[in-house]
Amino acid sequence: MGWLAELWPEIGIMAWRSTIMFFLTLVAVRIMGKRSIAQLAPFDLVVIIIIGSAAALPLEEKEIHMIHGIVPVIVLSMLQYLLAVVNLHFRGVEKVTQGMSTPIVVNGQVQKENLKREKVSDADLHILLRQAGADKMEDIALAVLEPTGQVSIIKKRESQPLTLKDVDLSTIRRIDALRNEARSRREMSYRAFVDTLPERFSPRKKRNMI
Repeated sequence: MGWLAELWPEIGIMAWRSTIMFFLTLVAVRIMGKRSIAQLAPFDLVVIIIIGSAAALPLEEKEIHMIHGIVPVIVLSMLQYLLAVVNLHFRGVEKVTQGMSTPIVVNGQVQKENLKREKVSDADLHILLRQAGADKMEDIALAVLEPTGQVSIIKKRESQPLTLKDVDLSTIRRIDALRNEARSRREMSYRAFVDTLPERFSPRKKRNMI
């Protein structure tokens, strides 16, 4: 077991470094905000990849000082945070760092040039549309490929589910009238049935049946 005793110091160092880098990376992700976790835009993805690589350096090689992992994580997380603030105030910067939304279907027509520019095949398009809840191409008024890779869909008015806003007041009143009429007929039928019960079960009726 002598070899295990020799490894204990290294195990302790790795455990200590892992703990520090874990909490440092956790703080960095919290600084970058929830948007970076839910929807990875190109810049967010690059930052997270580099942070992961930088955080792993001190864990893989004990000869590498912890500072070589700590400094990149702090700098990159602050850079991402500052850039997110800049994007809120300057639309042009956001277009460069985050990208733009691209229409891929307009009035049921596939935008071939936009698909080529975004490197999206027809098969990928149909997969994205199905994932977004669109079954038929002709039902789509507008489908947009977001910078995060997700697809936002606006369906044509005639393909959208009917809501109360789409039903005029006269139609609603007519439906209520039909419902009340049906209820009245059921009540009348029930009363007529109840009125016939004494006659059905009278002694004279029973004797005639015998």
